Amino acid sequence: MRFSLMLALFTIAAAPLHAQNGGPFDHGLVVGASWLQANALPFDRSALPSGALSVALRRRSWTVEAGWLRAARSLSTVQGVSLSVGRLLPWGRVLFIPTVGLFGGEAQASRDSTGYNWSLPGGGAGRVPRYGFSRAASAGGGAGLTVEVPLIGELALRATAAQWMFSGAPLEGDRQRTLLGAGFSLRFGR
Repeated sequence: MRFSLMLALFTIAAAPLHAQNGGPFDHGLVVGASWLQANALPFDRSALPSGALSVALRRRSWTVEAGWLRAARSLSTVQGVSLSVGRLLPWGRVLFIPTVGLFGGEAQASRDSTGYNWSLPGGGAGRVPRYGFSRAASAGGGAGLTVEVPLIGELALRATAAQWMFSGAPLEGDRQRTLLGAGFSLRFGR
């Protein structure tokens, strides 16, 4: 986590202050949506999957982004609002966006705290889980990288990778979340 954060901060600070020729996604309001379930197993969980929605204000070389983030795992979920800042680093038609961000919301987790084991005289055995549920406020921070490739007009394909660290009693021993995902960006304004 520390390495990811330091790398993102270094990239943001060391990037040149001028934009290269500019592209369609380096200015205006950009609405983004990403499905972040790429590395969150199991896929058979009957809950809303991990995802992010955001609105970014972009000005040639900088971006400020506010959004909603949900990181769901098999027995825990963190969801709430996020605020991040980053640099816009164009390379040809591709836009790289390293960011650092803050998070505020809630953490929820279930634990098999009162389950019991059973066995049969013939040798069969098993466990009956009984899950306890807890919920608490959560705050956090993270660093990430978004890569956008324009598709048609104001629409771009986006890939994201981020490392987040969250607080909250329900997440004891499981505070980090690596989020990998894909989605789309739509630009408004000239």
